Amino acid sequence: MSLINQRTARIGLIVLAAVLLIFWAAFFGKVFAARVTLTWSYDYGPMPACSATRTTNCIDHFEVLDITDQKETVTIQFVCNAKEAVGKVERISANFKYGPPFGHRTISVIAVARAQNGNRITSNPDVPRLTVFIRPFFRLPT
Repeated sequence: MSLINQRTARIGLIVLAAVLLIFWAAFFGKVFAARVTLTWSYDYGPMPACSATRTTNCIDHFEVLDITDQKETVTIQFVCNAKEAVGKVERISANFKYGPPFGHRTISVIAVARAQNGNRITSNPDVPRLTVFIRPFFRLPT
């Protein structure tokens, strides 16, 4: 009788381990991640984009942030400057998968510049923000 109990316990542990592994892969593998597209405009007039000849006092790139929890801001994605980064540029965009976490999330895009001394400076993340509802979306990994 104890041999049957041991075998049942082993099978139960194997099944539990398999379920946990599948859950972990789905959660961290972004299987349920939502597809998010952000579009914004930016005026490079006051500060032009960085280039090979201009390495300071310039916009280096943009960053997409999750600022839902102000104590733990999450950088989602880096976005390069627009190809034609002169004057006001409409429709700069970023596409990415996001989630978990799901639910109401506050997303922001900041401009990251290089100061005269080469230090990183950023725009205020609280100004260009949008609260969105991120829903789980099932797709098979590709």
